Amino acid sequence: MAVPGTMGKILFVDLTNQTISVETPSDDVYLKYFGGYGLGAYYLYNLQKPGVDPLGPEAHLGFFAGLLTGTPALSGNRYFVVGKSPKTGGWGDANSGGTFGPIMKQAGFDGVIFRGISAKPVYLLLDHGDAKLLSAETWWGLDTNELEDKVKEQYGKQAGLACIGPAGERMSLLAAVINDKGRAAARSGLGAVMGSKRLKAIVAVGDAPIPLADPEGMKRCIAEYREGMKQQGMYQVLNQYGTAGITAAACTSGDTPIKNWAGSPDDFPGVKKISDDEVLAIQEKKYACWRCSIACGGETKIEHGPYKSHNHKPEYETLGAFGTLCLNDNLASINACNEICNRQGLDTIGTGCTVAFAIECYENGVLTDKDTGGLKLTWGNAEAIVELTRQIAYGEGFGKIFADGAKLAAERIGRGAEQYAMHIGGEEVPMHDPRLNPGLATSYKMDATPARHTQLSAWTAEAEFAPPGLITEPFQRYQVEGKGRMYQKISAHHHSATSAGMCMFAWVCLPPTSLPDMLTYVTGHKFTVDDVERAGNRIAAIRMAFNIREGVRNVDFKVPDRILGRPPLEKGPLAGVTIDLDRQVHDYLEAMGWDTQTGIPKRETLEALELDFVAAELYG
Repeated sequence: MAVPGTMGKILFVDLTNQTISVETPSDDVYLKYFGGYGLGAYYLYNLQKPGVDPLGPEAHLGFFAGLLTGTPALSGNRYFVVGKSPKTGGWGDANSGGTFGPIMKQAGFDGVIFRGISAKPVYLLLDHGDAKLLSAETWWGLDTNELEDKVKEQYGKQAGLACIGPAGERMSLLAAVINDKGRAAARSGLGAVMGSKRLKAIVAVGDAPIPLADPEGMKRCIAEYREGMKQQGMYQVLNQYGTAGITAAACTSGDTPIKNWAGSPDDFPGVKKISDDEVLAIQEKKYACWRCSIACGGETKIEHGPYKSHNHKPEYETLGAFGTLCLNDNLASINACNEICNRQGLDTIGTGCTVAFAIECYENGVLTDKDTGGLKLTWGNAEAIVELTRQIAYGEGFGKIFADGAKLAAERIGRGAEQYAMHIGGEEVPMHDPRLNPGLATSYKMDATPARHTQLSAWTAEAEFAPPGLITEPFQRYQVEGKGRMYQKISAHHHSATSAGMCMFAWVCLPPTSLPDMLTYVTGHKFTVDDVERAGNRIAAIRMAFNIREGVRNVDFKVPDRILGRPPLEKGPLAGVTIDLDRQVHDYLEAMGWDTQTGIPKRETLEALELDFVAAELYG
């Protein structure tokens, strides 16, 4: 019998040969990796040879749910896409909420792993425990909203869908995997990997109950923790506004990057036009992911003006990328960019950052009207920002240069453009500034997926929204030494929570005992806080080992100077701040038990984490 909380099935699909097989993982594998990208890293490390082309037939692409996904656990609704990133050349993962993850499990599967390339477009149907590949030739070219409507019409309103839009079909490296008309597993370029396989979608249909070891105990556990969660300030802001509720405050404090990371709050006085109440004013109704009480999402509708739209509410990251980063305070235009990206299947962070890069190139004469086809890419030009976003999304005209993100666009343009491309290892940097919370710099450089704000670490304590009670030692925001242990502890707990399928917004509102308690009641295996931390360290190590094996060493990633305050800003709340990243990274690597020069997990660390097979490969 499979571990409670799981369906006991991982599906393997060879798209070249159009064959499907099923495997039941051992209890040990489920309990060591918690599902999600933890389980995905275990499988891809063992299945995929190093050095493969991420867009080639030997590359694997996985979809995984967590141990808590689809259970009564608080915000247990995430699913994960994993593979080799065509942007960084190393480990890639992305996750999303909504409904798809729980429905995939209810359809009978904890995960699906694809390899090969189909001769023609296909989709995978998961149907009450059965699986088959079907032609997607009539679906190819549809945007994600159009496809969602077709799937609901054909398979019923309760069907789940994870798909790519036309941008993914064209293998744009900014491409995302989309579900629920705007929830996005967006980063790492994995939508491009899906497109390379001519895999348009996974459709899931099922209503199988997910077994629980102790349903009554789980009910009591959830009731107890839910009440405490609702008292947290983060919960209340998200419940009222969603992530849009932090935009103005984050910009004013210096958290949100401005003018492609070169500006200060003085450069963007119109931030309130794209924040909290202004965003609520265009919200038609609230949206909640599967059984989530936070309900931070929403659907917006703009019926008049040049930017008519009916769309998911733009998140904070989207408001920053197309707003503060581009000096654009036209909310309707940002909402239009959001809809373009969602329908065509693009990462709004990467796309907005790339647009800001293009603007700075234009403003500094690296790009001219001749290059842009007459598009006036000036700061705050809402019309031009929407048009360039549209061209990138549709792969048209001038936009083709930018369809693979800022790094490759800079290489194509030349003429010194690279100085304006804000990326780390090929991944555009999200909307949180290390000059305010220095731990972000270590996360951005040293997580296996670089430039990722959703990999929580010491910076969440600096920003005062780490889980209550997880960090009890006193510290200073700009303290350098001594934070390595804090980084290791927070990141380990978060790796486990994320892999288990929890949304990070619920996790930061809960005490550290909540995850092991929920895992215990779901699986029937006793978990402690220490067990959770150990599992998180294991997951971190195998993800990093994937990078090392691919020849990708995070210690060699360069964080753009302006993101570290080199030279420091001359005005605003971050004036004079410079981050000593080298000392931070050294402290972090020591705490992790990884080599402080190479960043490689030490043999004894790997063996202590029961990753002997990784140690044997890395060290012989």
